[in-house]
Amino acid sequence: MKKICYGLLSFLFIGLASCTKEDTRSSLEGRIDVRVSTDWSLADAESRASEEVAPEINDFALAIESADGKVSNSWDSFGRFQPVSVPVGTYLVTASYGDANAEGFDALSYLGSTTVEVGKDETAEASVTCTINKARVILSYTDDFKSYFSSYSAYVSSSKGNKITYADDETRGAYFVPGNLELFLEVTRQGVSQKVTLNPKNFTAEVKHEYRLTMDVDASTASLKIVFNDNPSSEQNVDINISDEALNAPAPEFAAYGFTSGNAIEVMEGSTVSDKLEAYLNASSGLAKCELITVSEALKAQGWPESVDLMNLTTEQSQKLTELGLSTKGLGANHDKIALVDFKNVLPYLYCTSDGNDVHTFTLRATDVLTKVSEDLVLKVTTRNNGFAVALPEYVSYGSTTMTAGLTLEGDPALIKFYYIYLGAPQEFTAKNIDIQPGTEENKYKVTFTYPEPLVDTENGVKFKAQYGAKTIERTFKVEDPELTLSLKNGDADVWATKAYLQVVASAKSRSSRTISSSTVEIQYKDGEEWKVWPNQSYDSETGLFLLTGMGEGASETQGVSYTLRAVYKRAGEASSFSQELSLTTEPKSQVGNAGFEDWHTESHSFNVSADFFGNPHYRDWYLPWNENEADIWWAVNSKKTMLSECTAANLDFKVFPTVSWSSSNKSSGEKSIQIATIATGAWAIPTGGSVTSRAGEIWIGTANDSGDHASEGHSFVSRPNSLSFWYQYSPVDSETFYMKIELKAEDGTVIASNEIASGAAEAVGTTITLPFEYSENKKVSSIYMVFKSSTQDSPGYNSQVTMEIAGKDQTSHIGSVLRIDDIKLNYE
Repeated sequence: MKKICYGLLSFLFIGLASCTKEDTRSSLEGRIDVRVSTDWSLADAESRASEEVAPEINDFALAIESADGKVSNSWDSFGRFQPVSVPVGTYLVTASYGDANAEGFDALSYLGSTTVEVGKDETAEASVTCTINKARVILSYTDDFKSYFSSYSAYVSSSKGNKITYADDETRGAYFVPGNLELFLEVTRQGVSQKVTLNPKNFTAEVKHEYRLTMDVDASTASLKIVFNDNPSSEQNVDINISDEALNAPAPEFAAYGFTSGNAIEVMEGSTVSDKLEAYLNASSGLAKCELITVSEALKAQGWPESVDLMNLTTEQSQKLTELGLSTKGLGANHDKIALVDFKNVLPYLYCTSDGNDVHTFTLRATDVLTKVSEDLVLKVTTRNNGFAVALPEYVSYGSTTMTAGLTLEGDPALIKFYYIYLGAPQEFTAKNIDIQPGTEENKYKVTFTYPEPLVDTENGVKFKAQYGAKTIERTFKVEDPELTLSLKNGDADVWATKAYLQVVASAKSRSSRTISSSTVEIQYKDGEEWKVWPNQSYDSETGLFLLTGMGEGASETQGVSYTLRAVYKRAGEASSFSQELSLTTEPKSQVGNAGFEDWHTESHSFNVSADFFGNPHYRDWYLPWNENEADIWWAVNSKKTMLSECTAANLDFKVFPTVSWSSSNKSSGEKSIQIATIATGAWAIPTGGSVTSRAGEIWIGTANDSGDHASEGHSFVSRPNSLSFWYQYSPVDSETFYMKIELKAEDGTVIASNEIASGAAEAVGTTITLPFEYSENKKVSSIYMVFKSSTQDSPGYNSQVTMEIAGKDQTSHIGSVLRIDDIKLNYE
């Protein structure tokens, strides 16, 4: 059925747009007139004498809004509406009646809308048909049902958390917002010890539909039958056992551990309890459903579902509940008759959404296979507001690397995670970059943060984030725009072992009156409490950088030297303004490990030849340039490549020696040098047709695999030397040459400095050579690689049975070119 009413036409326009004094409309205006009709029909509804009467059209509310949202007006009663004058455009006209979110017998509501185009000097007629925007549910009982039970009632629970009770004589229909509905019957039968609650039917209600549920009993089979609607195409009937045995069977029962159902426990916001916080469920007839209904603004904001069946979770729901600390056992696909729900680890995710305390409610309700329903178990948690707050300074100095903030927290401040924003993404402060000190008041702290780079964004400020449990604070503080700033243009890459490049910039407001040059600006360093001019400084006008040299005095191989610097602007030779202080530490003057090759140890290895005349297996010593059980090994050798594999003569193993050993007689200083030799191995006992292999000796910074090949190249390193020096002695065979290379790499693998000796010449006495470095990029060094080879030939030559010192004693072998290295040194200015 429809009821229609038209808006009253009038020459008096209540305009959404303004009018002129002469009451003439703008040349770009039109009008809107509205008619509203109602259609109270419902799908699957029966025609009944008691059918509700549609409300009066004048009781409907009306709203008109432009597509861009700039023009809007509304009327609480359509009876007050008159055609309106509006600017040309598209408008949405909406009519409504009742509360769209209410549920119950008196919760009837209507809604309708339409879009109209308003043209110049035209009247657009908006025709709005309003329909019931809810579902209606009607319950009824057959005489057999009424005679089987001595008393009965029902209620319907909605997904909005409402519970609408139907008395035993209720014939009206109740209205529900579309969504999931659950039907519960509370019945008592003579001979059954107590009232039983059943949950025989759940369904999804759609808008503008009527659902009729008829309760019937077949006494001969002791079964409850629910006829769902009368239309065979939409019937969804159920058949449930209601024998005395089934009704007397115990309903599912919850037991609480660590709390009392309905009584709130109090926890500090972001913390948990030390004892259990569990719900134990026993369903002797077997579980069918376990509902969890949650009321918590904090969990809702984190994606926790408000109502779920813990036995039928989606993947997304399961992941979210687990992520937020809920643990269950005995539910899901492998459920049985008992189950456990553990809430303990959920507590840290509960926080207060206002300045006061918050209450979070978890309701558990179980249904067994007989549709019997447990009593609700209610866990209430009151989170006490911990006062978590961070007070940031309004400004910090330009170029500063620290920021000090005030912290308020009733709890452990060590559990807070602090973040800075880098390249648009939050990065967590490391523990060493946070200093938390107690304040003068309880629960008050002073926190100093050290940023990885100077704070220089004066336009956008610095974003800051703090997180305690599930509660997050995000703030922004500003950076001052100083008259003069001192900084490292390229960060730490501008600080070397003996020098540093500094940038001095005048602020925008003072730039016109301050020219940066060597005559107007000087760099000073702090010596105790006194500021002194750095003695070795220069300015490059092309790069705009000051160069400080002569730094790093007193640096070790592992530690650099720290300085506090500032820039001073001078007028007529006198200081007129100062920059902020800048702290930096030079690179250490690092060296490679075992650079003098004094550290060695020996390992014995057998090789594949027959035993000697006495049946003893054959062994040879290998010499490795690091101490036994050394934790930090720098060098690798290819000695395993000289393992004898083809010789079968038992008396010729003396000809097998490692390519790398040490020498005590040929060295630059100390007791030893490293001796890298070409060694030949093969079937020496075979007069003809024997196979002989010669291999150049090789050492490198890195590791070797079981075959003596490179497993890795390089070792961690943090300094940038100017050059490399080493002593060498070379005795080649057949005019061969040796090879050497060094590489310094950045963290991304880029080689930023290198040098090599492609064809090293003979040197009988021994000499020291120096190789300079030129750095291609201004980056920090992350690793160093070095390699030495006794020959550049693929098949190097060798002498027959040469006797020479190997590891402190004369030994005979087939030896080719010999390269000795000692006293490797990385030089810094």
